[in-house]
Amino acid sequence: MSKRFLLPLLLLAALSLQAQEELPTPEESKREEAFLDGNREKLLGNWEKAAAKFKEVLEGDPKNDAASYELARVYEALKETDKAIAAGKNAVEWNPTNPWYKYYLAELYQKVDKDKAAADLYAQLVKADPRNEGYYFKWAYYLVRASQPAEAIKVYDQLEKLIGVNEETTRHKQTLYLGMGEYKKAGKEVQDLIARFPNNVEYRHLLATFYDQTGDKAKATATYQEILKLAPNDARAQIALADDNKGTDDIKFLNSLRPVFEDPATNIDTKIKEIIPYVARLAENGDKSLGNSLLALTSLLETVHPNSPKAHSVLGDVLYHSGNHGEALGHYLQCLALDKNVWAVWEQVLFIYFDNKDYTNLTKTSEQALDLFPNQATAHYFNGLGYNGLHQPNDALPPLQQALIMSAKNPSLRFNVLRETAEAHYQLKKYAQAEKPLGEALLLNAKDPAVLERMGDVQFQLGKQTEALQFWQKAQEAGSKSAVLQRKVLEGKLVE
Repeated sequence: MSKRFLLPLLLLAALSLQAQEELPTPEESKREEAFLDGNREKLLGNWEKAAAKFKEVLEGDPKNDAASYELARVYEALKETDKAIAAGKNAVEWNPTNPWYKYYLAELYQKVDKDKAAADLYAQLVKADPRNEGYYFKWAYYLVRASQPAEAIKVYDQLEKLIGVNEETTRHKQTLYLGMGEYKKAGKEVQDLIARFPNNVEYRHLLATFYDQTGDKAKATATYQEILKLAPNDARAQIALADDNKGTDDIKFLNSLRPVFEDPATNIDTKIKEIIPYVARLAENGDKSLGNSLLALTSLLETVHPNSPKAHSVLGDVLYHSGNHGEALGHYLQCLALDKNVWAVWEQVLFIYFDNKDYTNLTKTSEQALDLFPNQATAHYFNGLGYNGLHQPNDALPPLQQALIMSAKNPSLRFNVLRETAEAHYQLKKYAQAEKPLGEALLLNAKDPAVLERMGDVQFQLGKQTEALQFWQKAQEAGSKSAVLQRKVLEGKLVE
C-alpha cells in the first residue's frame, strides 16, 4: 500500500477509536435518562417521583454532585429541610468549585438559623473569587445574622481595600457601629467618606442625620451650615436650620419655610414631609392661625407644582380641616383628575358629598370609586347610603350587604352599615326585616339617638306601641333634641 493512502486510513482508525471511547455505557445512559426524568418530574411538581429518580442516579454514581444538588431542591420543596441540607452539603463536598451549590446551601442554612455556616460558605466564595463584590455583602450579611457585627465590619473593610471607600459600605458599617454603641467610630465612617468626596452634599446630609440621631444638635447645625455653603438652595438644610430656630413658635417656623416652598427645584415630597404633622394637628384642633399659615404654604405648592396631584390633595386637606369644604372638594377633584389611584382622596370626596346631602353625586362618585377600589367597604357603604338618600332602597341593599360582609373587623363602619340597611328596609315598609339590623347596631352602640328613634318607629309599625314609646324615650335620654321626636313621645304615636 502506498504511503499516500496509509495516512488517511490511520486517521480514520484513530477517529473511530475515539468515537468508541466517547460512547456512554448502558449504565451511564440509564443514569442520564433517570436524571432527565427527575428534572421533568420536578418541573411538573411531582416531588416524590423526582426524588426517586435522583436517588436512582446516586445509586449508580454515589458522588454525582448534580444529582445531589437537584435532590436537595426536591427535599426543600417537600419541606424536609434537614435532608435538603445533607444533600446540599454532599453537592458542595463533591464539587467545591461550583459556586451555585454554595449559594443554595447558604440559603438552606439561613432557614434553620445556621447563619455562621452560611457565612463560612461565602468566605470560601470570596477566597475563590476575591473580586466578586456581591460575595462580600452576603458574607457580611450572614455574619450580622449570626450576631457577629465586628466580623462583618472586617469584611466591609476588606471589600473597601478592593473597591475603595463608598456610600454603601459606609452606611453598613455606620449602622453596625451604632448598634454596637460605638458612636465615634460610626461618625468617623461618614467623615472619611466626606474626606474622600468633599463636594458631595448627600454625604454631608448623612453626617448631619447621624448627629441628629445621636443628639449632637450643635454638630448637626454646623453640618447643615456647611451644606448651605456648598449648595445655598438646599431645601433640607434650610428646613433643618429653620426647625432649629423655631423654638415653640410653630407659626414662625412655617412662615420661614416660604422660600423653600417657592423654589420649583425642591422636590414636592420634601416640602410636604415638613408640613404633614401640622396638617394633622390642624385636623385635631382646627387652630385658625395654624390653618392660615398652612394655607399660605399649600397654596404656594399648587402654584409652583400645578400638575402634581399631591399639591392639590394637601391643599384640599388644609381647606377641609379649616372648614372650607366647598373649595376643598374642588382641589380633591383636581387631584383625582391627575391621579385616580388615591383612595384617601376618593374617601374625602365621598364624605363631603355626604355632609352636603348631595346624594346624586354621592352615588355616582362611589360607583366610580368602586370601579377602582372594589375592596373598599366604605365605598360600598356610601353607595348604599346615597341610594337611600335618593329613596331607591332596592338599589341601596346590594352594596350595603356587601359592605356588611366586608366590615366585620371595623365596628364603627359596621354600625353605620347596619343603620343604613335598616333604613332601606324601612323605606320598603319591611319593618320586621328592619328590626334585626337595628338590634345589631344597638349592640355596638346602645346610646345612639338616631338608631333608638328609628327602632321606636319600627316597633310602632309592628303594632308594639309600648315598646315604641320606650325606645323614643331612650332616644331623648341619649341626647336627641329633635322636635319630631318630642311629638312622638308626647302623643305616643308615630309622626313622620
